[in-house]
Amino acid sequence: MMQRAYRTLKRQVIELERPPGAGFTELEVARSLGLSKTPVREALARLHREGLVTPMPRAGYIVSPVTLHDAADLCDMRVLLQSEAAFLCARRRLAPESLERLQELALDEEYDELSGPGFEERIRVNYEFETIIANGSGNARLALSVVNMLDEIERIARLVMRLAPPSTHPGRSQQRLAIVDAIVAGDPDGAREAMRTRGVSARGEILDTLSSSPAVSNAPILL
Repeated sequence: MMQRAYRTLKRQVIELERPPGAGFTELEVARSLGLSKTPVREALARLHREGLVTPMPRAGYIVSPVTLHDAADLCDMRVLLQSEAAFLCARRRLAPESLERLQELALDEEYDELSGPGFEERIRVNYEFETIIANGSGNARLALSVVNMLDEIERIARLVMRLAPPSTHPGRSQQRLAIVDAIVAGDPDGAREAMRTRGVSARGEILDTLSSSPAVSNAPILL
Protein backbone atom coordinates (compact mmCIF):
# COMPACT_ATOMS: atom_id res chain seq x y z
CA MET A 1 0.00 0.00 0.00
CA MET A 2 2.79 2.39 0.88
CA GLN A 3 4.60 1.65 -2.38
CA ARG A 4 1.44 2.35 -4.36
CA ALA A 5 0.92 5.67 -2.59
CA TYR A 6 4.59 6.57 -3.01
CA ARG A 7 4.74 5.76 -6.73
CA THR A 8 1.47 7.56 -7.48
CA LEU A 9 2.35 10.69 -5.55
CA LYS A 10 5.87 10.82 -6.95
CA ARG A 11 4.64 10.65 -10.53
CA GLN A 12 2.04 13.34 -9.80
CA VAL A 13 4.81 15.62 -8.53
CA ILE A 14 7.26 14.81 -11.34
CA GLU A 15 4.64 15.20 -14.08
CA LEU A 16 3.46 18.51 -12.52
CA GLU A 17 -0.02 17.19 -11.88
CA ARG A 18 0.81 18.54 -8.43
CA PRO A 19 2.86 21.62 -9.38
CA PRO A 20 5.54 23.31 -7.24
CA GLY A 21 3.95 25.09 -4.30
CA ALA A 22 0.65 23.16 -4.47
CA GLY A 23 -0.79 22.30 -1.06
CA PHE A 24 -2.55 19.14 0.02
CA THR A 25 -3.31 17.00 3.06
CA GLU A 26 -2.87 13.36 3.99
CA LEU A 27 -6.62 12.93 4.12
CA GLU A 28 -7.09 14.35 0.61
CA VAL A 29 -4.49 11.99 -0.84
CA ALA A 30 -5.83 9.00 1.10
CA ARG A 31 -9.35 9.60 -0.19
CA SER A 32 -8.18 10.07 -3.79
CA LEU A 33 -6.25 6.78 -3.69
CA GLY A 34 -8.77 4.84 -1.65
CA LEU A 35 -6.22 4.14 1.08
CA SER A 36 -5.92 4.70 4.79
CA LYS A 37 -3.81 7.57 6.10
CA THR A 38 -1.00 5.33 7.38
CA PRO A 39 0.52 4.26 4.03
CA VAL A 40 0.02 7.79 2.70
CA ARG A 41 1.85 9.23 5.72
CA GLU A 42 4.73 6.78 5.16
CA ALA A 43 4.87 7.67 1.45
CA LEU A 44 4.93 11.38 2.22
CA ALA A 45 7.74 10.89 4.74
CA ARG A 46 9.78 9.20 2.01
CA LEU A 47 9.03 11.96 -0.50
CA HIS A 48 10.00 14.53 2.12
CA ARG A 49 13.38 12.80 2.56
CA GLU A 50 13.83 13.00 -1.21
CA GLY A 51 13.07 16.73 -1.15
CA LEU A 52 9.93 16.57 -3.29
CA VAL A 53 7.39 17.61 -0.64
CA THR A 54 7.60 19.82 2.43
CA PRO A 55 5.47 19.40 5.58
CA MET A 56 3.72 22.54 6.80
CA PRO A 57 2.89 22.72 10.53
CA ARG A 58 -0.84 22.04 11.02
CA ALA A 59 -1.44 22.71 7.32
CA GLY A 60 -0.57 19.48 5.52
CA TYR A 61 2.11 19.51 2.82
CA ILE A 62 3.23 21.52 -0.17
CA VAL A 63 5.08 20.32 -3.26
CA SER A 64 8.60 21.65 -2.84
CA PRO A 65 9.29 24.71 -5.02
CA VAL A 66 11.94 24.59 -7.73
CA THR A 67 14.65 27.15 -7.01
CA LEU A 68 17.68 28.18 -9.03
CA HIS A 69 19.92 27.08 -6.18
CA ASP A 70 18.46 23.59 -6.02
CA ALA A 71 18.31 23.25 -9.81
CA ALA A 72 21.97 24.21 -10.12
CA ASP A 73 22.96 21.73 -7.42
CA LEU A 74 20.96 18.99 -9.11
CA CYS A 75 22.48 19.73 -12.53
CA ASP A 76 25.97 19.64 -11.04
CA MET A 77 25.21 16.31 -9.37
CA ARG A 78 23.91 15.01 -12.69
CA VAL A 79 27.20 15.87 -14.39
CA LEU A 80 29.23 14.12 -11.69
CA LEU A 81 27.13 10.95 -11.48
CA GLN A 82 26.48 10.43 -15.16
CA SER A 83 30.05 11.21 -16.20
CA GLU A 84 31.37 8.61 -13.79
CA ALA A 85 28.74 6.10 -14.93
CA ALA A 86 29.76 6.64 -18.56
CA PHE A 87 33.44 6.19 -17.65
CA LEU A 88 32.78 2.87 -15.88
CA CYS A 89 30.40 1.69 -18.59
CA ALA A 90 33.01 2.25 -21.33
CA ARG A 91 35.68 0.54 -19.24
CA ARG A 92 33.55 -2.54 -18.49
CA ARG A 93 31.99 -2.72 -21.97
CA LEU A 94 28.28 -3.30 -22.47
CA ALA A 95 26.74 -6.62 -23.40
CA PRO A 96 26.06 -6.75 -27.17
CA GLU A 97 22.27 -6.48 -26.80
CA SER A 98 22.56 -3.48 -24.47
CA LEU A 99 25.06 -1.79 -26.77
CA GLU A 100 22.78 -2.34 -29.76
CA ARG A 101 19.83 -0.85 -27.89
CA LEU A 102 21.90 2.15 -26.80
CA GLN A 103 22.83 2.83 -30.41
CA GLU A 104 19.17 2.58 -31.46
CA LEU A 105 18.09 5.05 -28.79
CA ALA A 106 20.78 7.54 -29.82
CA LEU A 107 19.50 7.69 -33.40
CA ASP A 108 16.68 10.14 -32.70
CA GLU A 109 16.74 12.79 -35.39
CA GLU A 110 14.23 14.89 -33.45
CA TYR A 111 16.25 14.98 -30.20
CA ASP A 112 17.48 18.50 -30.96
CA GLU A 113 13.84 19.59 -30.44
CA LEU A 114 12.72 18.39 -27.01
CA SER A 115 9.39 20.19 -26.84
CA GLY A 116 6.29 19.59 -28.92
CA PRO A 117 4.13 16.50 -29.35
CA GLY A 118 7.07 14.10 -29.06
CA PHE A 119 8.12 15.31 -25.62
CA GLU A 120 6.68 12.38 -23.65
CA GLU A 121 8.35 9.83 -25.90
CA ARG A 122 11.69 11.64 -25.70
CA ILE A 123 11.47 11.66 -21.91
CA ARG A 124 10.94 7.88 -22.00
CA VAL A 125 13.75 7.29 -24.50
CA ASN A 126 16.19 9.46 -22.57
CA TYR A 127 15.38 7.62 -19.33
CA GLU A 128 16.11 4.28 -20.98
CA PHE A 129 19.31 5.64 -22.57
CA GLU A 130 20.65 6.93 -19.26
CA THR A 131 19.59 3.79 -17.38
CA ILE A 132 21.47 1.48 -19.75
CA ILE A 133 24.66 3.47 -19.16
CA ALA A 134 24.10 3.65 -15.40
CA ASN A 135 23.48 -0.08 -15.11
CA GLY A 136 26.43 -0.69 -17.42
CA SER A 137 28.70 0.94 -14.84
CA GLY A 138 28.54 -2.24 -12.76
CA ASN A 139 28.05 -0.16 -9.61
CA ALA A 140 24.55 -0.76 -8.23
CA ARG A 141 24.64 2.18 -5.83
CA LEU A 142 25.79 4.56 -8.54
CA ALA A 143 23.08 3.28 -10.87
CA LEU A 144 20.40 3.80 -8.21
CA SER A 145 21.64 7.33 -7.55
CA VAL A 146 21.47 8.12 -11.28
CA VAL A 147 17.91 6.76 -11.56
CA ASN A 148 16.73 8.77 -8.54
CA MET A 149 18.40 11.89 -9.91
CA LEU A 150 16.69 11.40 -13.28
CA ASP A 151 13.28 11.63 -11.61
CA GLU A 152 14.16 15.02 -10.16
CA ILE A 153 15.63 16.18 -13.47
CA GLU A 154 12.43 15.13 -15.24
CA ARG A 155 10.36 17.41 -13.01
CA ILE A 156 12.62 20.34 -13.81
CA ALA A 157 12.63 19.47 -17.53
CA ARG A 158 8.83 19.48 -17.56
CA LEU A 159 8.80 22.85 -15.83
CA VAL A 160 11.31 24.22 -18.33
CA MET A 161 9.10 23.06 -21.21
CA ARG A 162 6.19 25.00 -19.72
CA LEU A 163 8.21 28.15 -19.14
CA ALA A 164 10.08 28.25 -22.44
CA PRO A 165 8.69 28.50 -25.98
CA PRO A 166 9.51 25.58 -28.28
CA SER A 167 13.10 25.82 -29.42
CA THR A 168 15.72 23.76 -31.17
CA HIS A 169 19.22 23.23 -29.82
CA PRO A 170 21.49 22.03 -32.63
CA GLY A 171 24.18 19.72 -31.38
CA ARG A 172 22.17 17.92 -28.68
CA SER A 173 21.90 14.79 -30.83
CA GLN A 174 25.61 14.88 -31.66
CA GLN A 175 26.47 15.13 -27.98
CA ARG A 176 24.55 11.95 -27.28
CA LEU A 177 26.10 10.16 -30.25
CA ALA A 178 29.56 11.12 -28.99
CA ILE A 179 28.83 9.32 -25.73
CA VAL A 180 27.79 6.18 -27.58
CA ASP A 181 30.82 6.32 -29.89
CA ALA A 182 33.16 6.45 -26.88
CA ILE A 183 31.38 3.55 -25.18
CA VAL A 184 31.51 1.50 -28.37
CA ALA A 185 35.23 2.24 -28.69
CA GLY A 186 35.88 1.27 -25.07
CA ASP A 187 37.23 4.75 -24.37
CA PRO A 188 36.45 5.55 -20.69
CA ASP A 189 38.02 9.02 -20.68
CA GLY A 190 36.25 9.92 -23.91
CA ALA A 191 32.92 8.68 -22.57
CA ARG A 192 33.32 10.66 -19.36
CA GLU A 193 34.19 13.86 -21.24
CA ALA A 194 31.37 13.40 -23.77
CA MET A 195 28.84 12.89 -20.96
CA ARG A 196 30.26 15.87 -19.08
CA THR A 197 29.93 18.07 -22.17
CA ARG A 198 26.32 17.02 -22.58
CA GLY A 199 25.52 17.60 -18.91
CA VAL A 200 27.09 21.04 -18.80
CA SER A 201 25.20 22.06 -21.94
CA ALA A 202 21.90 20.86 -20.45
CA ARG A 203 22.69 22.74 -17.24
CA GLY A 204 23.03 25.97 -19.18
CA GLU A 205 19.71 25.45 -20.97
CA ILE A 206 17.87 24.67 -17.74
CA LEU A 207 19.27 27.51 -15.66
CA ASP A 208 18.89 30.09 -18.43
CA THR A 209 15.19 29.24 -18.69
CA LEU A 210 14.54 29.09 -14.96
CA SER A 211 16.35 32.38 -14.33
CA SER A 212 13.94 34.11 -16.72
CA SER A 213 10.98 33.18 -14.50
CA PRO A 214 10.37 35.43 -11.45
CA ALA A 215 8.33 32.62 -9.86
CA VAL A 216 11.47 30.49 -9.77
CA SER A 217 14.32 32.97 -9.43
CA ASN A 218 12.63 34.79 -6.53
CA ALA A 219 11.55 31.68 -4.65
CA PRO A 220 13.06 31.14 -1.23
CA ILE A 221 15.65 28.40 -0.94
CA LEU A 222 14.32 25.72 1.38
CA LEU A 223 16.78 24.40 3.95
